[in-house]
Amino acid sequence: MRTRFVVIVSFCLSFSLFAENEIGEWKEYGLKEVLGRLKFYAFAKIAQSVRTGASFDQELYVKETPCAQDFPVLEGNFQCALLKVSTFEDKLAQNTEPTTPSAASATNGLTPSKTIPPIPVKAKWYEGRTLAGKGVLSLPGKEGQSDLKLFYHTDGRLSHYSYEDKIVVFDWKGQELSTILTVKVDPKLRPLGGKEYFFP
Repeated sequence: MRTRFVVIVSFCLSFSLFAENEIGEWKEYGLKEVLGRLKFYAFAKIAQSVRTGASFDQELYVKETPCAQDFPVLEGNFQCALLKVSTFEDKLAQNTEPTTPSAASATNGLTPSKTIPPIPVKAKWYEGRTLAGKGVLSLPGKEGQSDLKLFYHTDGRLSHYSYEDKIVVFDWKGQELSTILTVKVDPKLRPLGGKEYFFP
């Protein structure tokens, strides 16, 4: 009986450890540590792209898609539909109001939703070349929050975005995210510290 109890406890412990390993984790950095990570992300080029900005020439409506529960909470009103251009595109005529989405459209995004999503948010889009690749999205903040400025790679994956005094950078391995680096910056976009999220 005792042996059986030990086996059950061991199994439960190993299962809980396995479950914990399936969840990513944040690692906090001071200035010295974050400086060591910036070269990997080509941060000087990223900061320059944020500094340069973009001349937005189009309007589009962004379909908001909540992130999965195991996705890290990021700065600002970040939605997982923003990870790839193909998951938020819903371009409409400049003065055309979007209709309320149907339940069938609720699965257009990275995380299927069981409820009908809200009416898409009007955003601004720049289609041209940038230091990051191609395309910049300006998404208005909610309830007094600052806007998000999102920069995309040429293939449509999110490179990085800026929000208040933070720049959030994404590292991809193929079509999957590997790490996310959040860098706190001063008004001249010089790094002050940050944190990095490692996906399992």
